[in-house]
Amino acid sequence: MLKIGNLTLENNLMLAPLAGITDMIFRVYAKRYGCGLVFSEMINSNSVLHGGVKTLRKMDLHPEEQPVGIQLAGDDPHIMADAARMAYNAGAKILNINMGCPSQSVTKTKAGCALMNDPLLVQKIIRAVHKATPLPLTIKIRLGWDDLHMNYLEIAKIAEGEGCVGIIMHARTKVDRFRGEARWAKIKKLKENTSMVVIGNGDVTDAFKAKAMLEETGCDGVMIGRGAQGRPWLFKQILGMQNKENVFEPTPHYIKNQILNHLEWSLERYGHPEGIILMRKHFAWYSQGLPHSNVFRKNIQTILDLSQIHEMIHQYFDTLEVTKAA
Repeated sequence: MLKIGNLTLENNLMLAPLAGITDMIFRVYAKRYGCGLVFSEMINSNSVLHGGVKTLRKMDLHPEEQPVGIQLAGDDPHIMADAARMAYNAGAKILNINMGCPSQSVTKTKAGCALMNDPLLVQKIIRAVHKATPLPLTIKIRLGWDDLHMNYLEIAKIAEGEGCVGIIMHARTKVDRFRGEARWAKIKKLKENTSMVVIGNGDVTDAFKAKAMLEETGCDGVMIGRGAQGRPWLFKQILGMQNKENVFEPTPHYIKNQILNHLEWSLERYGHPEGIILMRKHFAWYSQGLPHSNVFRKNIQTILDLSQIHEMIHQYFDTLEVTKAA
């Protein structure tokens, strides 16, 4: 179990907020596979207050994913506080402020990782959001803007002083984006210099790496983003290793059923053809690393006819199942 403020989690595994990926459907799957805490996609505080339908839909929460957190992004303390109240009313059990997104479209508005360049604004935003709701408050950061401006310890000190109870750190700089290896030693240093709950993030792509991060850094928990794309069962695998059980390995037949269920839910939630278009990236991730998956991905990416998609999925994965059994 892991306690963050007044919130007690079943375990120390978390799903990272990923724009356009960790929608309600994906979060529920992560929970079904044992993830202790899931977060919404990053929600732009300005957009949500203006009532954009797509943005507001990101605050749709499913009972099965509780407890669930909502992540907010922005650069205005008052707007962020209003958005936090909306998140609270939507049913969030924990809040997170995004101070780590490296995307140019986000940082050009002084949000995301750009906030780390303005510690005074960081303090104002955290103070305003913390006062807005009774929910436990966390922040997600990077090491800093670049190697010459790694101020994660300064930001952590401000956050702790303003009432944050947890800090999630992706161990790269903004300039790094996702290049090179995450610098886990910095997570260890952060843990040694704060009393907040510290969650490590970066390069956890399998159960062995989750175990290694916890052991090498002493962090309290692990947040997984890209490593769970197409593999929501990664959380089940990590828990299996932690409990010294046989690590779950899905068969082609199992993956096929997961894809078909995901597709059905996507169509139910988003309609046709949007539900299919949104699934295209998931088709690629679910099949990544499997034999001849490049052909499967290429062929399925342009099809909108549901019966053809079903036929292609069945044909590809059934062939894999027969090959595996031979």
